[in-house]
Amino acid sequence: MTAPLPNAPASLSLPARLPLPARLPLLGLYPAKYRAAHGEEIAAVFAEATENASRSTALREWAHLAAHALRLRTRLSSSDPLGRIAAGAAPFILASGAGLSMVRLLTGLFLLDHFGSEDWGLPVSFRALMVAQACPWVLALLCASLGRWTSARILVLLGILGRIGSELASTPSPRWAFALFLLLLLPAGLVPGTLLLITPPDAVDLSARGRGRLVLAFLALAVPMSALAVCWPRPDPIDIFFGPTGISPVVQNLLDACAAWPVAVMSLALLLHLGAPRPDRLHAAGIAVAVLPWTAMLAPPYYLVPSQNSHDLLRNAGVVLAFLATATLLAHLRHTLRRSRPTDPPTTT
Repeated sequence: MTAPLPNAPASLSLPARLPLPARLPLLGLYPAKYRAAHGEEIAAVFAEATENASRSTALREWAHLAAHALRLRTRLSSSDPLGRIAAGAAPFILASGAGLSMVRLLTGLFLLDHFGSEDWGLPVSFRALMVAQACPWVLALLCASLGRWTSARILVLLGILGRIGSELASTPSPRWAFALFLLLLLPAGLVPGTLLLITPPDAVDLSARGRGRLVLAFLALAVPMSALAVCWPRPDPIDIFFGPTGISPVVQNLLDACAAWPVAVMSLALLLHLGAPRPDRLHAAGIAVAVLPWTAMLAPPYYLVPSQNSHDLLRNAGVVLAFLATATLLAHLRHTLRRSRPTDPPTTT
């Protein structure tokens, strides 16, 4: 005995023993015009995919179609400008998150004492917490580098939820929790992570070349930041949360320069993308979007909390915008020179 798919033509039917979510009105999630044009095809594909399928397989197929419908409704599909911008940003958000997590992983495993855990009286569980927060992003990058984007997104979601839960659970009061959410979780995890999760999977470049660029971006970010964390002298614990005090202008300038390194790496990627003979400007806009969360980051080598001073935020915003503007200008000049370069006339014999 079969039951018709909700909103599907009566001639199309599905197995009756399906999980409850798979019996929800799927076609109703699609925009009206798309539903009118492709409703029968969607229902037929879903019926075929779930015939003699297990409950988990049916639920997965329903979730895929529901996600596709929601992307069409929110104009985040691979054919929409917003979807293509998100697809351009997603690999660099993943590379940034994994690079930052690699430093946290290194710090949690080997350098926590170097960064003052003895002075803070931090328990061993704090080390395990830092490792647990960092691992999902690093594993997500590994999955993406192997072409498994769905697994990468699941790991990013676990990393976001774990980070939010652990950070908010460890705060002493609701006021501290709200401040932590605004200063740390929102710019450094929730917003970029959510953008990565809503990116249309079919728009992400998972070719061998695209995966190679993803790994290269990760290494360009993680290796210098990790080396700086290892080589930096042991700081005063209070400096980690309130900024270095009583240091020379030379050291402060070095900190400022190091803080701009991730921005410089991704701005170089933006320049190379825009400078290509036929650049995808929407993907390039996505790279620029992926740079913006670094506005809230604290200067290295700590990478543990974001800037908490409005002057730092304004300075960082100026640095980010300057790098993006420079990359855009250089790419424009490159195209101008390419167009003005004389072409050799064809030779005749």
